[in-house]
Amino acid sequence: MMIEKKKANTNICEYIIVIMLFIVNLVFLKVIGIFEVQIFDILSVDGFLTIHIALEFFAILIFLMTYVITYYTFNKNKRLRLLVYSNTFLVSSAINFLHTMSYKGMPFFFTASSAQKATNFWIISRLILSIGLFISAMIPTDKKTTLKNEYFQAGSLVLIAAIFYFVTYRQDMIPPMFIDGQGLTPLKVFLEFFAILILCIAIVRYIKDYMATGSKVFRIFYIGLCFSVFTGFAFTLYSSVYDTYNLIGHMFNIVSSFLIFKGIFSYNLDHPYDELDKANERISRYADNLEEIVAIRTEEIQAVNHKMMEDLDYAKRIQQSLLPPRYLNIYDTKFISEYIPCDKLSGDFYNIFTIDEENLAMYIADVSGHGVSAAVMTIFADRIMKPTNLINPIENVISPSQKLMNLYSEYNRSDFPDEMHIVIFDAIYNVKTKVLSYCSGGMNVLPILIRANGRLEYLNKSAGFPICKFGELYSPRYENSYVKLNSGDRIIFYTDGLVEHLKENSVLKKETVINIMKEYRHKSLNSLNDRILTEIIKYTGQDYAHDDDITYFIFEA
Repeated sequence: MMIEKKKANTNICEYIIVIMLFIVNLVFLKVIGIFEVQIFDILSVDGFLTIHIALEFFAILIFLMTYVITYYTFNKNKRLRLLVYSNTFLVSSAINFLHTMSYKGMPFFFTASSAQKATNFWIISRLILSIGLFISAMIPTDKKTTLKNEYFQAGSLVLIAAIFYFVTYRQDMIPPMFIDGQGLTPLKVFLEFFAILILCIAIVRYIKDYMATGSKVFRIFYIGLCFSVFTGFAFTLYSSVYDTYNLIGHMFNIVSSFLIFKGIFSYNLDHPYDELDKANERISRYADNLEEIVAIRTEEIQAVNHKMMEDLDYAKRIQQSLLPPRYLNIYDTKFISEYIPCDKLSGDFYNIFTIDEENLAMYIADVSGHGVSAAVMTIFADRIMKPTNLINPIENVISPSQKLMNLYSEYNRSDFPDEMHIVIFDAIYNVKTKVLSYCSGGMNVLPILIRANGRLEYLNKSAGFPICKFGELYSPRYENSYVKLNSGDRIIFYTDGLVEHLKENSVLKKETVINIMKEYRHKSLNSLNDRILTEIIKYTGQDYAHDDDITYFIFEA
């Protein structure tokens, strides 16, 4: 109850501060009005222009620094409020510069300088600044955005150019804001009070930001907006562009600009250090109970690790359940396969399945990396490669190249990390024609064909592109190649873990695999596979300890 009462008192104090500021400055303007005869003066043109240029260029410099800070800070943290700030201050600084260069008494600037021209630039700058600060106040403090700042910067430059053109060359299209000898027009006074109104609403919003966050930078900011309100009041009172009220308005503008800049500067540069101090404080508190915290965290980690290992075991079973049986006999063709992951989850995968009564599909692939991410990608790729409705329109048969093109397209539509990729080799075998059509998707090891008569061949006529995130830059071309098989011909499909493990210290040399395939070409597939496993165990041990997945399958026509 006491905390709520204290908070309520704090909130009231903020409004009291604003009210006192308004009272003091209104009294100040009233005193000037009372002693107008003694105070009011119309300065000399040269003297006023010198002071005016100094004040305006100082304000422009502050606006530009505010723009630079908010522009580069937005690129880091993507807060929407900073996007509004950067474009608001970019436009305001440019229009203020045009106002300064167009002031009555200044040299020719594209067209003759005049009070009307300078006043038009001024009121447009005031409205843009007020509306921009109002919009930013309506945005939650830490709201993020994916909008591109470059587009808004380009839009701001177009807006600046449009304002310059209409005010400089088409003044006839803009109602008069100031008439020499008469002073301000009712429209100019109305627009100043409109800017004051929306600034007052913004002040209330920034007071609420201060109450919500406790950050003093918001107090500095809303006080700066209060002085901007007084700037508007001062600019409703002058009757000559060289008089005392005009000069006072520019002084209020300098104070306002500086405080707004200080608030933004402090928030964007001091804020990270404040967060660091808070983090250091939290670390100090943790250090006081370090042993207890370490014990608790260790217990939590062990529990999480145990659960994770259980989940990985389940995931391993699920992944292995997607593989075909180790030994297959389909339509008088034979297959035998081995799958030896280096971790619980593998980045290698393969599949063998029937398409129809004439065609068998088979593929083998290697995903970059190991573990969960690679395993998830194997499931994704297996789902894409299973459909059998990709018909080559020319040959009217199932097309490996179309399957790989479809996989490439689907992969690029998915949200996988850019650094991951798949190399894959896909083949279709027609049991009637005994023709194997195949296509490579960047596979770095080629299947080895050993004919029944002992002749060696490689399936190397197809060289395709890996499955990776290049969809926006490159559209690969996958082409089928064909080989006629005879009864007794055997092909080993494998990943690089079999023959390129640790590069200089391979599990098997490719020549070793070829010699075993030739030596056992007339023996059973089981005998051939047992002989290859014997060689693998020589280098890995009985537990197959190795740093890469070993996967292969042997196909006999």
